[in-house]
Amino acid sequence: MTSTTLRARTAVGWHATTAGAGLVARRRSRQDAGLLVLAAVVLAVTVLIALAVPRIVLRTADAGVQQAVRDAGPAADVVTVLGSGPGLASVDSTGRPARIDNASTLVANAATSMRKSLPEPVQVVTGPVVTAVQSSPLTARLADGFVATRIVHLGTPATPDPVVRWITGVEPRMTPEHPVGSPDPRLVEVGMSAAAADQLGITVGARLPLNGPTRGEAVAVVTGLYEPVDPASPVWSTFDDLLDLQPPPAVADVVGRAGLLTSDASLPDAMLAMQSTKSVTMAFRFPADPADLRATDTGAVARAVTQIIAMPGALTGSDGRTPSVDSELDTVLRAADARLLAGTAQTSVLLVGLGAVGALTLVLAARLLVVRRETFLLAERARGASVASVGLRGLVESVPIVALATAVGAAGAWLVAPDPRGTWVVAAAIVLVAATAPAIAAAVVVAGAWTGRRLPANRADRERVLGRRRARRLTAELALVAVAVAALVSARGRGLVQTATGSVDLLLAATPVLLAGAATVLLARALPPLLRGLSGLAARQRSLVPVVATARAGHTAGTRVPLLTLTIAIALVVFCGTTAVTVTAGQGAAADIVVGAQVRIDGKLDPAVVDMLRDAPGVTAVAGAAVLSERTFGRSSGVKARVLLVDSAPLAQILVAHDRAVDPGLAALGSAGGGGVPALISPTLQRTSELIAPALMGAQEFVDLDVVGTADNPPVLPTSASTLSVAKGVVVVDRSVFEEASGDELPATTTWVDGPGAVSAVRDAGVAGSPGITVTERDEWLSTWRASPLNAGLLALLVATGLVLAGYAALGLVLTVVATSRERGRTLSALRTLGLDARTARAMTFGELAPLALAAVLAGTVIGVAVPWVLTGALGLDLLTGDPAATSLQVTWVPIVGATVVVLGALAVAVGVESAVRRRDRLGEVLRVGER
Repeated sequence: MTSTTLRARTAVGWHATTAGAGLVARRRSRQDAGLLVLAAVVLAVTVLIALAVPRIVLRTADAGVQQAVRDAGPAADVVTVLGSGPGLASVDSTGRPARIDNASTLVANAATSMRKSLPEPVQVVTGPVVTAVQSSPLTARLADGFVATRIVHLGTPATPDPVVRWITGVEPRMTPEHPVGSPDPRLVEVGMSAAAADQLGITVGARLPLNGPTRGEAVAVVTGLYEPVDPASPVWSTFDDLLDLQPPPAVADVVGRAGLLTSDASLPDAMLAMQSTKSVTMAFRFPADPADLRATDTGAVARAVTQIIAMPGALTGSDGRTPSVDSELDTVLRAADARLLAGTAQTSVLLVGLGAVGALTLVLAARLLVVRRETFLLAERARGASVASVGLRGLVESVPIVALATAVGAAGAWLVAPDPRGTWVVAAAIVLVAATAPAIAAAVVVAGAWTGRRLPANRADRERVLGRRRARRLTAELALVAVAVAALVSARGRGLVQTATGSVDLLLAATPVLLAGAATVLLARALPPLLRGLSGLAARQRSLVPVVATARAGHTAGTRVPLLTLTIAIALVVFCGTTAVTVTAGQGAAADIVVGAQVRIDGKLDPAVVDMLRDAPGVTAVAGAAVLSERTFGRSSGVKARVLLVDSAPLAQILVAHDRAVDPGLAALGSAGGGGVPALISPTLQRTSELIAPALMGAQEFVDLDVVGTADNPPVLPTSASTLSVAKGVVVVDRSVFEEASGDELPATTTWVDGPGAVSAVRDAGVAGSPGITVTERDEWLSTWRASPLNAGLLALLVATGLVLAGYAALGLVLTVVATSRERGRTLSALRTLGLDARTARAMTFGELAPLALAAVLAGTVIGVAVPWVLTGALGLDLLTGDPAATSLQVTWVPIVGATVVVLGALAVAVGVESAVRRRDRLGEVLRVGER
């Protein structure tokens, strides 16, 4: 064969394959315009969801991370501290300390240099630097007492705008040089806040002698009174004493705390007045500014912050000094990142499920399209059209429609969430299925009709061929079941998020889809025998409906694609409802665990205030508690325990009121016996208590314990330990009994107030405004937690996804009804000639399709409940509830009944519409044609 002949045959073959493809596609598109428009709408909506959901979740996560940083407050700021003031120790010609006149300039230059030395990720999430040069703590003598104070210089090198407004007097100035040997005190001009000065009775010109680490006598001269330009500015975040008079320290005999502010001009005098450069510290505060922080950047920022805290050498200044760095930004970001991973895990399950259901719905639409055209496709094949040409015509028709629908969906996703982040993987898979499904379905139909494999006439050979086919199908089905089980085990064991990359493993995220596929395989094999058994029972009945319905249902129920579509959709509907209810109920339980009562007060309260709260109307119980972070458990044991001292009886009453588990023996801890202080110990201390006599170190000696039970559910209390705890377990004792036995005075540092009037009682007592007191209300904590961007966004996503999936399930069932109507119509048409009425025909149609729908509802419900139960840890539900102990599966009937109503309602509507269409068929045509 010459090359010319080969090229000619190739050209002829190519022409035969492609000739008229455009014309045929255009003609068919006009004939089935309605179905194609429906498929295009489904594709556009599915693409929109697949693209928009990841972007919405990321934007919600951005808001959540930013809110977490804002809630952390000044603790999230990056603070660098130098242990001495600006500049090196300067001396004059006589060797005495010299005044550094350009101190403020040195501070600004050091701040600018340090800003540039910060890692790039840290620079992005921090605002303009705030400098602070402050003295060691001092006391200033007033006319009738003392006030605690410190001399502070604040600067904002990034802006020339002043931070204070002088309302009386003038800004502090530099004083003349202090003569050597002069008996006069050193003078430092300062300013004071007008609010503090008014309470202390200080006016402009007041002279305040200073006591502390000063160089000789030093006197602060108040030259002006000021008010802050912006009290909410980060400049004042740790300098509340510069804004107003603050309560005095607990052990100090002073009237309060009030800072003294210096200007750029008076800073050199303030530094020289201190005894040494070590009496002055210089700090640079970089306020956390989360406006540009993205959830995807939290890991890089947290690592950068941790690195400069551990190794601040990169921040060494030109003078060779290396600062210490302090910030909780990395801790805040890691906690937020953990919640983000939990949200990502849940979103990935929903996204993969939505993509799978959307793709299967498009496959059903393509199947219906091919069923409607089957006669024409077989005629083309009979006239000599190749399988390739049939498939190509399908592609020519589907690709432009798919491209247009994809563009519309992508544009809609951009309008909903204009964000370049997110993933295209799921959307691309859906588009690929939509483009190829009609062509593949058409090619399979024509290939099987005219070039299908023939079966041997010999029975043994025929059985051998059929046996091989059954073996191949069984192998594929078993492989699917094995993959589903492996995915379930892997997801349960290591979670849905890859620890190495922090991204979601889509194979594991598809666990519900794979389980639904495995359930479909089992149902497809179990339903036909079951229906055959029901058919035998129906044959004994006098009614025709059960006989025909069960016989027809045996063929319909074995259709795997509709069954798979319905099963996945219903499984995810139930999953969404179950997860939403579990998280919502868990958040309420977490509020009870974290807060502990209607109100929790952290800090030491006056006993008179506690008595007033206990006697307030509507208060049912008041319980106090204190924590001893680490105490030796047992003499010479070397075992450390965290000791919880509680008011046992009222605490047990509060726990019972909130339906929380109460450890046996808790209420009786206040009844001291003769064998020691009654105590509950955690299971980790049980072995130690069996080997040695249990005891705890008191004020002077060990206090013997009488272990009366196990502390399986100890109360949640804050800990003051600043280092990693080495406590092996928890010991719970009654506070008053332990105080009496040990001789220690152990005031409560946490107080729980419970009852319907608890909130009003605490507010009326006014304890929230007291220094060192923090009040947490249960309902307020719960509403704040639920309203956080990530929690609220994921809950809304679960509800919206459930509604969308219910719509997909209804549409998939309708497409199945329409696709099977042709064959069913033949049966019903034949029965109509025998007197079948419309009502009985509708009953037969409903009975034929009901097993398919009910089987999908049953399997989907089981999977939808089982997945969140088995994968509670992998989904990270405890990070969304607020406490691991609050996360337990909650099953609700709402999504199950809702899915059932939607499916059966869609089936009833589809059956009614089909019956109405069949009613227009003329019986004469049925008799003449024989089939419809």
